[in-house]
Amino acid sequence: MDITSSTAGAAISLKQAQGQMDFGVKALNRNAEQQQATVDALVQSTAGSVGGNVTPTRGQNVNITV
Repeated sequence: MDITSSTAGAAISLKQAQGQMDFGVKALNRNAEQQQATVDALVQSTAGSVGGNVTPTRGQNVNITV
C-alpha cells in the first residue's frame, strides 16, 4: 500500500469536503438573510399602517348587522 497516495487522496477528499461545507454555510446564510429581510419588511409595513386610515376592507361594501 502506498502511504503517499493514500495521504494525498485523504487530503484531496478533505479539501473537497471543506469546499462543500463552505458552500452549504453560504447558502444557509443567504437563506437566513432573505428571511430576515422578509421579517423586516413585514414589520415595517405593519408599523406603517398603525393609526392610519388603511383598512383591509377599503373599497369594499361591508354590511354590518347588529
